[in-house]
Amino acid sequence: MAQSKCPTCDNKLFEMVENSPSKSNYKVMFIQCSKCGSVVGVMDYYNIGTLISKLADKLGVKLN
Repeated sequence: MAQSKCPTCDNKLFEMVENSPSKSNYKVMFIQCSKCGSVVGVMDYYNIGTLISKLADKLGVKLN
């Protein structure tokens, strides 16, 4: 299996960092190289799946 590496510096360690882009109403989580900071992905700040599951529980709705 191949191991992911940074496209800029070939580092193999990554981290998630909270960020609030300018002119945005929402926070996001950047997945970036832990060495040089190159961003390789972006995720929602909130885990949408978990929020939906909690809401369904409160409403008594079964998702599975």
